[in-house]
Amino acid sequence: MNYEIASQRISELSNDKDNKFLFLLLILSIVFIPAAYILLAALLLKRPSEAVNFSSPVALLYAYTAIGLISSEYKIISLFFALLIILCIHSFNIFSTSTAVDLKKIKKYLYIISLAVFLYGILQYIRPDFNLPVKWIDADEYKLSKRIYSTFFNPNVFGFYISFIIILVCEDLDTKKSTLESSVFLSAVLCLILTFSRAAWFSLTAALVISGFMNRKYFKYALITVVLIFSTDLILGSGRTDFSKVTRDSSFIYRLEVWKVSIKIIKDNFLSGIGFGTLSRYVGEYSNVVSTKIEHSHNLYLQVFTETGVLGFGIFTCFIIKIFKYLHIKLKENKNEFITPSAILAMSLIHGLADSVVLTPQIMMILCIYGGIAASISKKAQTYL
Repeated sequence: MNYEIASQRISELSNDKDNKFLFLLLILSIVFIPAAYILLAALLLKRPSEAVNFSSPVALLYAYTAIGLISSEYKIISLFFALLIILCIHSFNIFSTSTAVDLKKIKKYLYIISLAVFLYGILQYIRPDFNLPVKWIDADEYKLSKRIYSTFFNPNVFGFYISFIIILVCEDLDTKKSTLESSVFLSAVLCLILTFSRAAWFSLTAALVISGFMNRKYFKYALITVVLIFSTDLILGSGRTDFSKVTRDSSFIYRLEVWKVSIKIIKDNFLSGIGFGTLSRYVGEYSNVVSTKIEHSHNLYLQVFTETGVLGFGIFTCFIIKIFKYLHIKLKENKNEFITPSAILAMSLIHGLADSVVLTPQIMMILCIYGGIAASISKKAQTYL
């Protein structure tokens, strides 16, 4: 028997099985996030040894999770969110250690799935019976009746995902050709406009401009995006691009109140915070304006500080610095493939100034999957040097 051939066949079968799982997890994270977490939990219970990864950045995330759980007075609530974070870390581990990661295939499937999600979002907009909560529209200031969210439950969360896809697709985009990438880009920008998420508009544009200093083609994509956003918003007459209205915008005024409450809570729980997912339990003590149903601080940095205190915020900062230093080193080596993760990091941090979308279960999962893929590709590239 030729053991070398047999071993190769076993490896191919294993890779095929891994590929199917990776693609399924990717699809579910975009289309129906609860199923993605159930799938990961089942795998974790079946093969718990695969979850063990105490590399420096991952160890920081485990420490952050421990603080957010231990500091909480409402352990059941915080345990739920801590488990979500652990499962996200597990998704990173799976993708970063998999030998079956094929970037071209993953991108192709991701773009096809995204096109379907974008189409569903556009259908939402044209449906006459599609309505949103009044708080998401602010009809007193803007001529808005609808904002789309597709499979992401919230227009701002959907806006973040669209920005993520636009940055990914810009890596391979050729505006002179009719390709899958160009179709994704145009449909993504249209959907981004229909979310009417100014945080997504601004953070994407800023990230593309920053990328332009590393590769000039991104300046062109930033210009195309801005022109399409402003011109379409002008045609629709929503007034969403009129930034002079921001100070009268009820959503912005509400955000200011939430930020004030968060700062007060931080002062009283400075060391280790109040625990994951418990903001609504404290809001009533600090404000008569902010709804007790609020789940997050509408600011990434305030939410991290509120939930985990200075200890968790320090870990979070250290984690971001480690990623930034690694990307900076790679970019100095003229490795253009690291422009995309750098742009996504910049977009996430800028978007975090106005919202804490990064910490929502769906986006957290997608970013961890992307991080795992990027880590896997980076490891493969190093083995060939």
